[in-house]
Amino acid sequence: MAGLFSILQTQTRSLFASQLGMDVAGQNISNADIDGYSRKRLNMTADYRFDGTFGQMGFGVNVINIERVRDTLIDQQIRRQNHEVGVYEEADKTLEQIENIFLEPGDTGLQSYIDKFFDAWQNVANNPADLSARTMVKTQAEILIEVFHNVSGELRDLKQNINAKISNDVARVNEISKEVYNLNLEIGTVEVGNQNANDSRDKRDKLLKELSKLIDIDTIENDQGQISVTSAGNMLVSPAGYRLLETTTTAFPQPDGTQENNIGIRFQDSKRDFTPLSGAISGLYQCRDVIIPDYENRLDTLAKTMADKINELHESGYNLYGYSGNAFFDPRVTGASDINLSAEILQDVQNIAAATGGEANYATPNVFAAGVLDFGNAPVPLSKTNALPPAGTDVARNTIHGSVTLTATLAGVTTTLRENIDYHVDYVNGTIQMLHAGYNGAQMTATFQYRSGGFKGEGDNANAVAIAQLRGALTMEPDPIGNATNTFSQYYGAFIGKLGLNRTEAKSNLDTRNFLINQYEQHQDSLAGVSIDEEMADIVKYQHTYQASARVISTCSQMLDVLMNMAT
Repeated sequence: MAGLFSILQTQTRSLFASQLGMDVAGQNISNADIDGYSRKRLNMTADYRFDGTFGQMGFGVNVINIERVRDTLIDQQIRRQNHEVGVYEEADKTLEQIENIFLEPGDTGLQSYIDKFFDAWQNVANNPADLSARTMVKTQAEILIEVFHNVSGELRDLKQNINAKISNDVARVNEISKEVYNLNLEIGTVEVGNQNANDSRDKRDKLLKELSKLIDIDTIENDQGQISVTSAGNMLVSPAGYRLLETTTTAFPQPDGTQENNIGIRFQDSKRDFTPLSGAISGLYQCRDVIIPDYENRLDTLAKTMADKINELHESGYNLYGYSGNAFFDPRVTGASDINLSAEILQDVQNIAAATGGEANYATPNVFAAGVLDFGNAPVPLSKTNALPPAGTDVARNTIHGSVTLTATLAGVTTTLRENIDYHVDYVNGTIQMLHAGYNGAQMTATFQYRSGGFKGEGDNANAVAIAQLRGALTMEPDPIGNATNTFSQYYGAFIGKLGLNRTEAKSNLDTRNFLINQYEQHQDSLAGVSIDEEMADIVKYQHTYQASARVISTCSQMLDVLMNMAT
């Protein structure tokens, strides 16, 4: 009878194992489509006991544990590739947005408006006395300036958007760090009894995969299954706790009067700066601090060089009033964000210098005898020599507008006078006249520049032709000896081409890393993924085992009934 009770005990354990096996298979089937779920497996072994007569006797089945089927080394490989995916993904997105900002090639791109601007100058060259042609130059210049401003502003806005994304990513890193720490506690509590915290490990691995795309991470697991997470050599999570990050803001004034902010990262506890070595946040840093500024600098170089080269010619030419020395663009320009028309052009299109004015010559300081520039006297000519007027016969006509500086020395004190307040200059005829008697008797010194060529009248188009020809002139990218090697369009086309190459390179690198991750994940899925067919087969197997064990128990029960009846 003792043997029958032993059979009952053995088969009861078999029933339990079969039922548990069906539970595990059912759990796998229920979570077959859950991202990050690892297939669970019931580990069993044959149990036995020692018998004095027969030695080791079978004692049924022993359930060891339920473990997840997963290759942790593959997870590490995926996390390493994720570091680079985060970098190239952000670079690809940023370069795509930069392409959308420049809109090249297209009718609304910067190149189109550069061409229209020089077309307008060509029209002035054909009709130098036509005010409508000059108005069109001003209009096209204003449109071009607006495009420069818009492109520069959108690049700046893109950097501010990146700052916002850095802040969001930092907040997510903090959330993940806290969750990983809490899962560490769960895993440590469960596995202290030599059990497996399978679902907690799945959640933690999924979080680590997400974290590895944001920042570079390394992990070390202790004997209790708890991990320590480091990034860029800094401890982020440990079994004892976790460290939170925070953002800092640094402001930078811009040439156009606006302010640009940069977001930095540091640890809340130590206030020590944190800069990830890879991952999406590192990619955002690279986009904000390297990629976008590179295109901003190229755009600024184009805008400033255009302004400088056009101003150089424009200042040498004559406007319809016969004046020379006016800038076309505001000479204070530093780049695309602050390029503007000069005040003279904004005020009057007749100040556009279409006529040629020859070369600039600097007149040496002209010392006037005391009393020559008295209040109310007739205008005195500006001499090209140091001779005292009116003895100097060579008058500096076509004096460059704004270049005359007059100083007065009276009683040993030298004062710089103010144009149109203390004196007036006729720049066409090269004369100077005092406006009040405050400096009568003073020793006067005048410095000025003038043009060797004269104003040939409103029909002169030589300077407009020269400016229009800047379109095809070599003005950009000086070689080692200082000779320009590219035109405006060639320079702009080259960096738009570089933009396309950079985008292609970033996308290619991203595709390569994604392909590798896909290969690793397919390999992982072959191990950890749930196959419905396999799980259904396991259910059938456990079902038959359960039924067979139940049949044995039923037969054993009948045998016990017979024995009990015989005893009575």
